[in-house]
Amino acid sequence: MTDRIPKGCELCLKGAKLVLFVTGLCDRWCYYCPLGENRKGRDVVYADEILVENTLDILLEGRAIDAEGTGITGGDPLIRLNRTLRYIRILKDFFGEGHHIHLYTNGMYASKDALLRLKEAGLDEIRLHTTISNREKIRDAKILGLCAGAEVPAIPGEESQLKDLILYLQSVGADFLNINQLEFTPQNAYQLKERGFDLEGSAAVRGSEETAHRVIQWAKSEGIELPIHYCSSSTKDNLQLRMRLIRRLKNVIRPYEEVTDDGLVGNLLVIPERFTPNELRSLLMLELGIPPHMSRVSDDGQGLIIHRKFLESALKFSPNSRVFYVKEYPTGTRERIAKTPLRY
Repeated sequence: MTDRIPKGCELCLKGAKLVLFVTGLCDRWCYYCPLGENRKGRDVVYADEILVENTLDILLEGRAIDAEGTGITGGDPLIRLNRTLRYIRILKDFFGEGHHIHLYTNGMYASKDALLRLKEAGLDEIRLHTTISNREKIRDAKILGLCAGAEVPAIPGEESQLKDLILYLQSVGADFLNINQLEFTPQNAYQLKERGFDLEGSAAVRGSEETAHRVIQWAKSEGIELPIHYCSSSTKDNLQLRMRLIRRLKNVIRPYEEVTDDGLVGNLLVIPERFTPNELRSLLMLELGIPPHMSRVSDDGQGLIIHRKFLESALKFSPNSRVFYVKEYPTGTRERIAKTPLRY
């Protein structure tokens, strides 16, 4: 076994991959599927956390994270093959041929024709969530010249199935096997508990990591040459996501905001008592010459977000204002993490 990991994984670990969710439709209903209600079974498109309304949304999100590649996922992207092909071509045209694109599919619709069309569109790497009934699709992809491998969860009690898959992948010259830690989510918790799985820590299924490590040790002892990569839930949540947000942060920070010590977006929110936020903003611009790009009215219209160096000026006009320090993720949806009162 070698320590090489797929190019798609290398870029993910850097936070350099745009995650393009092409559709939530899927004809293989896995009991451990982690998709949330806003995506599972719904024909929607997301670029990272952003609901896509047009192609520009995808390109802007790619720019925002300085994407070096894209991971196409779902659902099953091949249910919407034409849509997927169009996105691959658009991404390659806009970001260049060096923009690495991998695709994750359950393989049900990975016909030879579909695989050929994906290759011709510019797909660089395909990952199949494979079963015994469809694993020959990896062989078909290899024959067509695609970089191809399998990506499966480490399910406790199914070591023999993983070993059998490894032997098959090696026999057909597959490029890799990715083994993911099985995770508990609000969406799959009932199904997992019904099958006797226990929670370990905050998200992982007890015994999943040990299963993966035992299989990897077996592969080493057997002299297996197939590259096998294990990805833990903490790697996904604490490394890949964090690195992507750090890349995004430097591109989306606004003039009146600041970067916090923990890598989030920080800003000061003033709730004026004498004026509306718009009136206070106008006073600061007209009376003190504060540039318009150094403040904005909050989305709910209740407060004024302002650069900290102008806070004292704002309080002179509205001395009994309430002030909060707000922390947000630097995502497209700007999820709020904390709102701390500084002044009542």
